Amino acid sequence: MRRLLLALALAVTGCGSSYYYQPAEQANASVSGYPAARYDIPPGSGKGDVRVSSFGVTDVRLSEDEKPVRALHVRFVVANEDGTEPWTVDTRELRVQFADMAGETAPALANATHEGMPVVVVPRGESTTIDAYFPLPESLRGARDLPQFDIVWRVHTDDRVVTQRTPFERRTIEPPPSTVTYGYGYGWGGGAYPYWWYDPFFYPRSVVIQRGPAQPRVYYYGYPR
Repeated sequence: MRRLLLALALAVTGCGSSYYYQPAEQANASVSGYPAARYDIPPGSGKGDVRVSSFGVTDVRLSEDEKPVRALHVRFVVANEDGTEPWTVDTRELRVQFADMAGETAPALANATHEGMPVVVVPRGESTTIDAYFPLPESLRGARDLPQFDIVWRVHTDDRVVTQRTPFERRTIEPPPSTVTYGYGYGWGGGAYPYWWYDPFFYPRSVVIQRGPAQPRVYYYGYPR
């Protein structure tokens, strides 16, 4: 039985610097400690909002013995505070657009707090969190090769379809000087949210997402989740 395995790694260069991504606009919120862009949905209505953040470059693979695929991890938090009807987000409509003619890509995997994947329903008075994993083109090996990108997302509200583009820019974190060397440990944890979807064209083989103790697992290196 095949398990879905996500390897989440903070991008670290040989000189000891690490990267994070910050929205180039609307950067007035945060998600899980990361800078996020916040948008009123629909614009000017006060009915709800969307927050968009990126956790950087991630390794995604279907099992422990398979070669990982480099992907960009993006999180969306959609809040339907006062819509007259439920809102929906079709994760297959999400896109990341790369600069310098690298093209665009759709998510290969998506994970959400609400069921119904790949179409996530957000009832009135509730919010949902969606994690999407976008495979990087072969020309982009990691965060070091990815100084900027745009996330194109869409929310189907009760009175209109809202489409927005969120640009992100890479920022560098320089570690403080120290005479002590800290190694990067790793740990295992449960998948962030219970409902998963994967692109069958990206992963054409049969994939079984196990529940309970055998649900998808996430391991991470050297930074808090």
